Amino acid sequence: MKKSASKPQRGSIRYHLQGNDGLYTPIPFLFVTDRMSQEITAERQQILEALPAAQRERQLKLFERYDPQHSSAAFNAMLHLFTPGRK
Repeated sequence: MKKSASKPQRGSIRYHLQGNDGLYTPIPFLFVTDRMSQEITAERQQILEALPAAQRERQLKLFERYDPQHSSAAFNAMLHLFTPGRK
């Protein structure tokens, strides 16, 4: 039996916007928590699994423009600056 990839459910995609070409553009958040970073990474995997092979390469290039782990690390560094009691 052939298993076909299905489109991600509309409500399950929270951190990306689908364009007219069928590819998903990351929403550029200023602040990304660790949890958001994990959810974005999981959502990207879900998107990639649902796309036809021909579109995956283009989608990966879009994802490379925005690294949620880098944004999360920057956010945590900023929080660390404002931690009470830090000397």
